[in-house]
Amino acid sequence: MARFVLAAAFLLAAPLAVRAGPLHSWVDEDGVYHVSDTPPPKTRKSPRALRNAPSQTTRPEPPQSARARRAPRWWEKRNDAPPDEIDRAAKIYNIPAELIRAVIAVESAGDTAAVSHRGAVGLMQLMPETAGQMYVEDPIDPAQNIMGGTRYLRQLANDFGGDMMLVLAAYNAGPDAVRKYKGIPPYDETRQYVKRVLDHYYQLKRVAKETQVADSAPGPATARGSP
Repeated sequence: MARFVLAAAFLLAAPLAVRAGPLHSWVDEDGVYHVSDTPPPKTRKSPRALRNAPSQTTRPEPPQSARARRAPRWWEKRNDAPPDEIDRAAKIYNIPAELIRAVIAVESAGDTAAVSHRGAVGLMQLMPETAGQMYVEDPIDPAQNIMGGTRYLRQLANDFGGDMMLVLAAYNAGPDAVRKYKGIPPYDETRQYVKRVLDHYYQLKRVAKETQVADSAPGPATARGSP
């Protein structure tokens, strides 16, 4: 009789266990790992939760302070390309300055003395023939290289109706290859090149927009209505 009562009690308890809620796991403040069918105590937080919890006393820092503390981005690292020359070439040939910077980043990583195994030279990796056609006497000179490379981008933009993807494909593989395939040539190098330059370009455009918004935002005094 006692065994029957125990068996009946177990059978009655089993559905309750099935209907119970999901298991909970957490690490307490002492670093002990727990697994239970009840939630963790609300008064005890794990070290991870404590680390990730927002401070109640600290105030959000202004955008400039946050930018000063973060690690430098790729376009902020050492670069032999003079910014003024990039902006000047961009205005002369009506090419986005962000595109010129993106091409320089992918072509030479900003190294004015870079020379490829094919003989391309300088910041924008001009081939000797292209440098001559773009009136570049010294492709190692950063100002001349930027001006010649941007002039070449302008020429390609005119040839391919301003299609940025075709312009970049022609810059890498040559305009004849783009005309032959009537689009981006089926070369892995060229396809990766176009993708990388465009990724860099849109990063720069996004950062420029964010910076413009941050700079135009009212300061604390203005937000409170103070003169």
